[in-house]
Amino acid sequence: MRVVLFLIILSLFAACRLDEKTLQGNWQAVAFFENGQAGNVDMSPVRLTLSEGGRYQYKSIGLYREEGYYSVSMHYLFLTDTSHRPPIEHIVKVLYLSHDSLKIRMESDSLEQVIWMARMNPDSNSVQ
Repeated sequence: MRVVLFLIILSLFAACRLDEKTLQGNWQAVAFFENGQAGNVDMSPVRLTLSEGGRYQYKSIGLYREEGYYSVSMHYLFLTDTSHRPPIEHIVKVLYLSHDSLKIRMESDSLEQVIWMARMNPDSNSVQ
């Protein structure tokens, strides 16, 4: 009985962790929500690249860019932007992850922001 209970707890713990291999790749924003309301902004320039070596790049609307290191803990993505001095850490909650979709939640100026992203084709600049 104890072994069964241990296996159930272990499988639940494993299910609570993000699959880093699925998370890695090039993502393009396709939708934006702020405090539950859909944003009326062209999100096509917004890109997130998560590399196998724990590096990331983020490009937003306009000239805003950041890059640095990322790590994963449970359903959270910790992004350390080393392009600023001192480095800035951003914490993003991954709400949904599949092979072709990524939904992230963050806060900016006490506003909840949610971005839906689609995986980009490796051979082109379009989404899958």
